[in-house]
Amino acid sequence: MPGSTKIRFIVTGLSIIALLALLNSCREESFSPSQADSFIKFFGTFDIDKGFDVKSLDDGGYAVAGTTSKGDSGTDIILIRTDKYGNELWEPKQYGGAYNDHAHSLKVLPDGGFAILGSKGLRSDTRLISNMYLIRTDSRGDTLWTRQYGGYSRDAGYHIDLTRDGGFIMIGSTEDIRTRVSDILIIKTDSYGDIIWSRTHGGSDDDFGTYISETDYGYIYTGYTKSYSQAGQSNSNILLAKTNSLGRVTFPFTYGSTGNDYGESIMPLPGGGYIVLGTKTNPSTNIKNIFLARIEEDITKPVWSKSFGDSFNHVSAGIKKTPDGGFIITGTLELSDVNHVIFLLKTDADGNQIFFETYGGSGRQRAESIDLTQDGGYVITGSNELGGNSMITLIKT
Repeated sequence: MPGSTKIRFIVTGLSIIALLALLNSCREESFSPSQADSFIKFFGTFDIDKGFDVKSLDDGGYAVAGTTSKGDSGTDIILIRTDKYGNELWEPKQYGGAYNDHAHSLKVLPDGGFAILGSKGLRSDTRLISNMYLIRTDSRGDTLWTRQYGGYSRDAGYHIDLTRDGGFIMIGSTEDIRTRVSDILIIKTDSYGDIIWSRTHGGSDDDFGTYISETDYGYIYTGYTKSYSQAGQSNSNILLAKTNSLGRVTFPFTYGSTGNDYGESIMPLPGGGYIVLGTKTNPSTNIKNIFLARIEEDITKPVWSKSFGDSFNHVSAGIKKTPDGGFIITGTLELSDVNHVIFLLKTDADGNQIFFETYGGSGRQRAESIDLTQDGGYVITGSNELGGNSMITLIKT
């Protein structure tokens, strides 16, 4: 069905399986049962809509950045603002141009506005290319300014953070469209998105940056690399790298084996060291597991590392530190090719599992991001796919 008719679902108080069955049977109806502190809601059209980042706000509500279809004319970036029950506070805002535009990361700013990072599709000759794309909005989601970074290549932004000087640090990738090889792209800007410096890191094969954090000495980032490895590693490895304040790499290191391994997130911890989240592939079975490690300031030295998973693929997506010193992780559990569910994993400060919950029914559900909520719970965004179409999912637990 084309994406011209917006059908917004507001559904609470149902089991996931019942809810998905309801979604599967719905066409023009909308639903508004009594509200609850825990809910699942869907936003979008009967086309391709996906949530990529969610933030809990000071008023108890939520902001979700994602991608929405424009029928036959590509995709736009979308920003959804809800109250604490997941009800829209204003009509979702869309940003983009004539080609495919995607959101990946959302940052809430001190003035209540938002910074959205992703990619903007462009046409160059007969080939589609893209720029890293930064959108700055006010608290109502109205655009204040936009910036594009890149050239004759495929550039995309995957994570943005606010720096101590009020500017932005962004990480992503840049692909040479002639060689098809990707490098890590890091850009530091002022508060208006104007470039202070830009760096590319990489080798002879593909390298991607997925998450960056500011530190006392500069920055630390994670991602994955096919260019670099330690003894006994091959294919793609989890990449950790420290840079100085100008983005020049001072120390890189890789974790992995002979399977395909990916870094998703890295965060500095109080008292020093870092927590790293990723996905590791067992080279014998080709099964993906959750990788969680606490490492020292010397990033070659893990304090501990944990692996979570079984005979199904567990793909990590996001992590937050909880008030008790532990960690909450979300991602996707792939039960079959056509049945994926969202998982929520809680650990203590030493990475020991406290609980593991799943949310889903028929079709493919996918988690992309998690945040803590004002009432001590968790909020997850991602997508729910049925029949080849998907909607933005917002889960409050």
